[in-house]
Amino acid sequence: MPPSPENSPHPTADAPPLADGLRLCAQGLTCQREGTALFQPVSFALGAGESLLLAGPNGIGKTTLLEAVAGLRHYSDGQLHFNHMDVRDHPTPWRQRLCYIGHKDGNKKALTCLENLDFTSRLHGRRASHQAMLDALEAVGLAGYEHHLAGNLSAGQKKRLSLARLPLVKAPVWILDEPFVNLDVAGCHCLMGWIQAHLQDGGLLLVTAHDNRDMQAYATHRLELHSAWDDGEPACDGDNEHEQMPETAETKADTP
Repeated sequence: MPPSPENSPHPTADAPPLADGLRLCAQGLTCQREGTALFQPVSFALGAGESLLLAGPNGIGKTTLLEAVAGLRHYSDGQLHFNHMDVRDHPTPWRQRLCYIGHKDGNKKALTCLENLDFTSRLHGRRASHQAMLDALEAVGLAGYEHHLAGNLSAGQKKRLSLARLPLVKAPVWILDEPFVNLDVAGCHCLMGWIQAHLQDGGLLLVTAHDNRDMQAYATHRLELHSAWDDGEPACDGDNEHEQMPETAETKADTP
């Protein structure tokens, strides 16, 4: 679900407010592991309602890049701007505007499913209603598990619980790292519905989903990471028809 004006995070005094749609731009982002560059510099520009699907072989640095964009680690070079706001200069307001779900589910094992969702919504500066949390659990197939401890859930159930926070936090930017892993067919269908609604309402999405064809087909942009030691030109598809972008010194995913 998209953020409504009354539920959107309040911008801080030192950050520009959200206005005239969303815009996320990266220029020459690079990440390192133990002092060694993982991939060639990447650039992209996303507007309201657009999604970026990251692709590339295992170990190339897709998770590292998503974590860097989310502010969970430092990128070694480049710039990242959200609505003309440099996220390095304004890390707190940037994090208030995104919801990141990675390989780790982020659930508190000692809390029940309801308590986890309540905790997450409060963490994002809002209070989800009891009914909204029940609806989110039902949507991901966890109806009846409201008072079960998160630590006692199966791997698939834990993943579904972590995804149930998406319609509750109402963040304008979603960063999802392999969100379809451990989901059954019904769970994948539910998540795709949420993603489509989020984008149709003007949200942004960065995602990895190597084994989900629906997400690969639906993404408006595709960016393939290439090793920093690869001498070949980086390839990037700018839309669903995989139209070849002009050759550049960087990997780009420009808006149409």
